[in-house]
This record gives sequence, C-alpha cells and structure tokens, in this order.
Amino acid sequence: MKKLHLLILLPLLVGLLFSCQKEQEPIANSIDQAQLEKSQQIIRQIEGFNTKLNSNLKSGETITVDSLVWYTEALENYNNARPDLQYENFAVSKTTYTATLDNGSLSMQDASALFSTMQADLNTELANLSPTDDKLKLTDVALDSIDGNTAYLSANRVFGLRLIAGTYWPFEEGEDWLWGTLGQEFGNPPLGKCDGTMVGVSDASDELAWKLNHPDVIPVQPYIFTNIITLETEGFSYEGRLYFGWDYPENNCLTSDTLNYYLEQSHLIINDINEGLRPPELHFSHVSIYDALIPGGEESSWHFHYYYVSYGDKVISGNQPD
Repeated sequence: MKKLHLLILLPLLVGLLFSCQKEQEPIANSIDQAQLEKSQQIIRQIEGFNTKLNSNLKSGETITVDSLVWYTEALENYNNARPDLQYENFAVSKTTYTATLDNGSLSMQDASALFSTMQADLNTELANLSPTDDKLKLTDVALDSIDGNTAYLSANRVFGLRLIAGTYWPFEEGEDWLWGTLGQEFGNPPLGKCDGTMVGVSDASDELAWKLNHPDVIPVQPYIFTNIITLETEGFSYEGRLYFGWDYPENNCLTSDTLNYYLEQSHLIINDINEGLRPPELHFSHVSIYDALIPGGEESSWHFHYYYVSYGDKVISGNQPD
C-alpha cells in the first residue's frame, strides 16, 4: 500500500457565535429521540464492522469499496476522534492508500490489513504531536479513483492542537484587525492589528475563524462525525455579508463593529439551514478562512475571505476517554 504524507498548519481557527460573557452551560440533557435511535443504530454498525475486522472467521467475506470508505472513516472517528473538544489551532494531513478489488469489492482480510495500516499511520502522526493536548478532531476517508482493479483512497485527518476550553467574547471596542494576509498559507506572517501590534500572530480572518470554531457551551454527550463533506463560499455568493470588495487597500482595517457584523453573518450562513450552505440533517464541524485577491488593476482588484466549511452526520458516541 503506497502512502503519501502531507502536513500543513492551517490559520488559527476557533470560536462559535459571540455573546456576552456567561458561565458555561451544558446543552440540554434531553436528546431528540429519533437522533438517539439513529445514532445507536450507526454505533452498532460501526462496532459490528470492528468485530469483523478482528474476527478469525472472516474468511470468504467481502466488502464493497464504497462500504469500505464509510466504515473505515466511521471506525477511525469512533475509536480516536474528539470533535467535541476545542483547540487553539489545527493541523491537516493527507495519506493515500491502495486496495485491490474484485468486481468492486475486496476481502475482509484485505480490509482488515488496510485499516491496520491506517491506524499505524494515525498513531505515528499523533506521536509527532503533543501526547497530552493534541488530538484527532476528525478523519475524512475518500475514494479518489479506481484504475482497473485498483482503488485509490485517501484519509484526510484534522488534528486539534493545544486543547483549550472557555467562552469567547465579541470583538470589543478598539479591537480592530487588518482584514487578512495574502500568502499566509505559504508562510507569510499574519499582518496583525490596525495599530501595528500582533504582527505575525493573527489577523481579522484568523480571529473570525477562531470564534466561529469555538462554541460558548460544552456538549454533554461526546460525538463523532461520519459522511463528512466540505463546502466553499465567499462574498460573491453572500454579497455584503462576508468580507468582499473591490479597490480595497491591501492593508484594509476592519473595526470591531464591522468584525462583529461579519461574525454574526458568518454564523448564520454556516449554521442556518435556511441560508442554503449547511446541508439538511448535517452538522457543522469546523471552518477555515483563507484570504484571497483577484487582481484587476489599480482600481478593480477584489479582496475577500474564502470559507471552507466542513459538515457531517453527528453520531452520539457515548463516553470516550480523554
């Protein structure tokens, strides 16, 4: 099985909707019965797959490649992921795998060997992070292509760095940040605040992502995500509600009031099904915001924030170890 590893640091991500400071309060203990029953059914499926992988009686059994993708993603998340915890930052890795098919399926022995390799890779990546505070947030397994009888799969893993907890405030008066940093994903340092401080630390898009990824309550029930998808959006699609404009200065300053407006609008666009971005019945996982420029001359360049938003089926997984 051939593997390719790529590890990059994303900009600071963390924060959900702003509110006045308040004590952390748990989500209501009453869980929608239909969701609970669906979650229990999915957990039984995941645990059944795990039992098969570890059974000596799987000779002759096969699994379709589509089912392999779903089950390996779900099982790795079930065994290892902690999307219910909050982190200061994220790291992303992508590892590719191959599987030999026979009429679109592979043996359970081969599926077991593939999953063992995936777990070994995950453990290696975790070992290279902090063993205490850094954890797997989610794994997204995808079928990239099929060439003849060879399937090419990838495991895209998001790791939470520097575990934290707490309630986040809105942008306060005077908390003004430069809109973003072109080329930050390639190593350019964040431009910081409008007053010249915090250079190399953060910028407006980082601060927005920080808040959007951080809920002001801590869930009572641990959960995992399955069927993960990532959608993209920007100010072209939501004119005036996300940062976007032509002929903006390269170091445009966004005041606290403006940032609170973009924070509120971003929250609605990301979380409200009626806005059209969030797929029905899927739940928000996390968002990355990148800073972009479409050059068009001195008076017609466009600066904007580009959002990558991940959603998935939230499956209540019961108590998991920290």
